[in-house]
Amino acid sequence: VRGARAPSSRVVDSAGVRFLRVEGVGAAGWLVSAVDPPIAVGRGALVWRWRVSQAPTGADLRSPETDDAAIRVFVAFGPLRALGRPPRTIFYSLGTSEPDGYARMGHGSQDVYVIRTGSARAAERWIEVRVDPFADYRRAWGGVPPPIAAVGLLQDTEQTRGRAVADIASLTWTTSDATDLLSATGGRGGFLFN
Repeated sequence: VRGARAPSSRVVDSAGVRFLRVEGVGAAGWLVSAVDPPIAVGRGALVWRWRVSQAPTGADLRSPETDDAAIRVFVAFGPLRALGRPPRTIFYSLGTSEPDGYARMGHGSQDVYVIRTGSARAAERWIEVRVDPFADYRRAWGGVPPPIAAVGLLQDTEQTRGRAVADIASLTWTTSDATDLLSATGGRGGFLFN
């Protein structure tokens, strides 16, 4: 993230589980993969497994001064633009003190929608999350969603200057017939893995 130090990331094998660990203090950084070809509107869900060893102290998605998260999965709807207005993006964020079901437009942009997908305090063990980005797009902006052009992860602790340690073990797009479309085992995407 521009102006911030990047958190560190590494692949870890532990107790038969392979996962990506992201950790940082007062840092913010993205891992992003373009989806080629983009995923058009249709049936399916984005599914992942994550856990948090440490959430940034004082983080709260409701305030721009404390809007940090140990980990977020995001979906960008195309087309991706190198210059000009960024694509509409949904951030699925592990929160800390917000109410269940909390969702809002971005503090600084109407092109960002934030959805709390659970509590970092409850995510010390592996948690599976399943979302429908197209339904969430309709809830945020209405209309027909553009195709999903990119998917990624974000850790940000630059507001609270706190420490965060988070792991993600899988990130896949699954159709109604359980076919994986996004995975690092030969599917559509770079860092996305299963």
